[in-house]
Amino acid sequence: MEKKRVSVQIEGRSYSLITTDDEKYVQKVANEVLSHIRKAAQSTKQLDTRDCAVLAALNFCDDRNKALKKNKDYVEKADKIIQQTNDLNRLCKEYREKLTEAMNDNTRLINNNKELEKRLAVLGHEVSQLKEKLESVEKGKEKAESEKSEPEKNSVSKGKKTSNAKNNITEQSDDIPVNVLSNEAKKTEQELRNEKLLGYVPMTQFSLFDEDKK
Repeated sequence: MEKKRVSVQIEGRSYSLITTDDEKYVQKVANEVLSHIRKAAQSTKQLDTRDCAVLAALNFCDDRNKALKKNKDYVEKADKIIQQTNDLNRLCKEYREKLTEAMNDNTRLINNNKELEKRLAVLGHEVSQLKEKLESVEKGKEKAESEKSEPEKNSVSKGKKTSNAKNNITEQSDDIPVNVLSNEAKKTEQELRNEKLLGYVPMTQFSLFDEDKK
């Protein structure tokens, strides 16, 4: 930028300044210097204008140094904040990566779960088919056992009928008197036939000694 000459008035004296700054800015700085000199002059009345200017310069330098120190503190705090921000950004990046990895794992688990559900459905269908086959096999066994047991039942019923017939015959023979059976046994078949032809009627013979008994 082009340098230029700017004149300012401080305590009745003119000062010519060569600067590249704007004239308004230079005049503002001169007004601040004049304000500091007058403030120093008010604090003590024994000082002349030169001493007041020196005191104002000291105060200005003190304020400047304090401002620089504060600025340095602010810069250090800003650096700490920037460092913390960088750390937080790094942690945020790490957490974002972990979150992405967790989401990918979750997606894989969801897909695996779907595959397992499909396999489970297939296994359930196979189990149902096996149950149906097992039930059909059991029904076949029961049918074969029932068909096998029917002849045994028929043989048992026949045995019962035979035994019942024998028992009936025995009961009928028990009803016949014993003496009739013995007499009939003594007679021959020819004698029985002759008696039937002749109309023989057996008579009972009594003894004389049996009259008293009559």
